[in-house]
Amino acid sequence: MLTYLPWSYWLGALLILWLLYDLVRGVAYIWQPYSRQQQPAMYWFTMLIWALVAASCFIFPNGSMN
Repeated sequence: MLTYLPWSYWLGALLILWLLYDLVRGVAYIWQPYSRQQQPAMYWFTMLIWALVAASCFIFPNGSMN
């Protein structure tokens, strides 16, 4: 049953796991690593970007807007 899911769902799930891992670790990476302690604004901005990318995998799973 799980093999019938679109590949974008799998990608979204992996991105959410990565997001949770970064939340626990306290370091996020987009162009460079951002630490929650030293650069909190860029850290949370990076986390927001990754969360939006992960959510987009579930919103448009087949690449169409129909």
